[in-house]
Parts: sequence; C-alpha cells; structure tokens
Amino acid sequence: MGHHGMHGGMGALGVPLPLLLRTANLTDAQKTQIHAIFQARRASRKAEYQQLKAARQAIAAKYTSTGTVAAADLSGSVSTITQLQGQMTNEQIQDAIAIRNVLTLAQLAQISATKAKLDQIHAEMKALWAQAGSDSTPAE
Repeated sequence: MGHHGMHGGMGALGVPLPLLLRTANLTDAQKTQIHAIFQARRASRKAEYQQLKAARQAIAAKYTSTGTVAAADLSGSVSTITQLQGQMTNEQIQDAIAIRNVLTLAQLAQISATKAKLDQIHAEMKALWAQAGSDSTPAE
C-alpha cells in the first residue's frame, strides 16, 4: 500500500507524518488502519482546499483590480482562510492522535528519533544559510 493518500500535510506536527511513518516499520494491519484514518477525511479535505483556493483567488482578483482596495474589501476572504486553516489544523491533530494510537511504544520511539534527526538537519541547514548570508567576501 505504501503511504499514498497520507500526503495530507500534517504541517501541524512540523514534519510530514508520512516521512515519520516510513521509519516506523508498520505492519500491514497498521497500514490499513492508518489508510482508513486518512480516507475518512479525504472528501472534506478536498472541499477545504477548494474553499481555500477560492478565497485566495478572490483576494488576488481584488488586489489586482484597477479600483481602490482597502483591508475591509478583503476581510471576508481573510476570515474564510483563517477559519479554514484553523479547522484543518485541528483535523490534522485529530488524525495524528488517531494514528499515534495505532503505533506501538517501539514505533513511537523510532518516530521520535527520526524527528530529532530531522530537527538537527534543519538546524544545521539554517546555520549554513545564516553563515552564507553573513559572508561579505565576494567569491573569486
């Protein structure tokens, strides 16, 4: 089965959940349970993404129009985006908890170790970018 369909982001965790799950050595039964968790919300996620897209397009249309634009003109779309993002984050957390409840203690430990490694890599990359940005010597 792989982790197709598990690309729902899981941005609320700071790391894509499918990436973490790849290191958990899931059983076939666990893969089936996790797939069902994601499938249960698939239709509503699709609708939410369509609503987000429409709200962003409304902002873009207003922003690029030739008339004057005030913040109040965009507030309805901004409110929609804010509400949807909050709703989607809550749903991601609910799904992550449901998935966590499927995992064993050993699998949770493995996921924790993977997240720690990814966090370390991210910190190293950030440090490299900061170092590259502070180098004022032109390359020859």
